[in-house]
Amino acid sequence: MLKKLSMTALSILAMSALAFAGEAQVAKGRVTALSGNTISVSDADGQVWAYEVTASTRVIAEGAAHKAAKLSSVGKKTTLDEFVRENQRVTVSYSERDGTRFVEKLRVH
Repeated sequence: MLKKLSMTALSILAMSALAFAGEAQVAKGRVTALSGNTISVSDADGQVWAYEVTASTRVIAEGAAHKAAKLSSVGKKTTLDEFVRENQRVTVSYSERDGTRFVEKLRVH
């Protein structure tokens, strides 16, 4: 009985750990670099963190929707550097998988 109870407790702990692994986290700072699909952000302590931008990343910036529509109307793909510049303040909502931080939402201030 005790062995069965222990296995059940371990199963619940393992499932809880998996649930938290993909949970979104939030970081704030200034953009230090843009390179391809990677954005680097410096936090308040000066630590620089790299984040991967994917096709599903939402970028929220003033005028971004209009700019994206304009680029799309002339057949151009939108790229991150169209909406974000170095030294801008940003809030990054991200999830971490296999040691890589993937941006879910990027808000430019």
